[in-house]
Amino acid sequence: MAFFPFSSPAQRFAKKFNPLRDTVYDAGGMFSGSRMSADLAALQPLAEAVGADSAEMADLLWLQFVVFRKRQHHSEGLPLGLRALALRAAKGGLTPTERYEQHYALGASALEAEEYDTAVEHLQQSSHWAAHEGATLDIDQKLGMREEIGYALHEAGRFAEALAHNRQLLADAQAAFGSGTDERLSGVINNLAQNAYELGDHAEAQSWLQQRLALGQALQDTGIVLDTLFQLGVLAHEAGQPAEARALFQQRVDMARAEDDEDLLEDALATLAEFEEREQQGEPH
Repeated sequence: MAFFPFSSPAQRFAKKFNPLRDTVYDAGGMFSGSRMSADLAALQPLAEAVGADSAEMADLLWLQFVVFRKRQHHSEGLPLGLRALALRAAKGGLTPTERYEQHYALGASALEAEEYDTAVEHLQQSSHWAAHEGATLDIDQKLGMREEIGYALHEAGRFAEALAHNRQLLADAQAAFGSGTDERLSGVINNLAQNAYELGDHAEAQSWLQQRLALGQALQDTGIVLDTLFQLGVLAHEAGQPAEARALFQQRVDMARAEDDEDLLEDALATLAEFEEREQQGEPH
């Protein structure tokens, strides 16, 4: 009589888990997110049978995180992803590329969940590991990640850190792209203006915005110019300089009219009208 040994908990887990994992990572595949989350949650007892700190548990938690992220349920998935990476890191063996990718996924998800301190931590870790051999990123990707870190610092209310971070980022971006007219500089310059504004240094904020305005004009980028004129107008209004504010808002109207774009013109006229109404009502600056 032949003897058929019982399968181990790890084997039973793999039999059910592997097809789900393959479905989730199939680039051309389709699946129900809610059903997949339910199917993965049902595997929790099998993973626990293998071990609460097992590789199987880490794999299950990470796949649950990936599915929640695909479903844009970041607040639900983030704690699972954090636990999964902690388990994996404790066991060792992760390559620099794996560390970069997993920390980045967690940082990006934390941004969406508005968990900004968590986002800073993991985006910084991702940036660190991206510098190691094995994580092949181009300069745009590396600087883009650092811009996300600056954004997260700002949203976390860590304005002085954000300002220092973004100053260094701008210097490195100018070294990479040139200090002249490159659209990729616009975002970090704008962020610097926001950092300075939140720190109460409106003069520095204005200086950064003037630099961004000059960049937008050199690029003939209507979007950058109109947005920057708006921010400068708000600053002038708050500084008790109504004539300057009115001139900036009127400049937006004139530019939008010259562009022959009804939507831009409608927005610019509405902004000017709102400013005029506030001035007439004597609203405090």
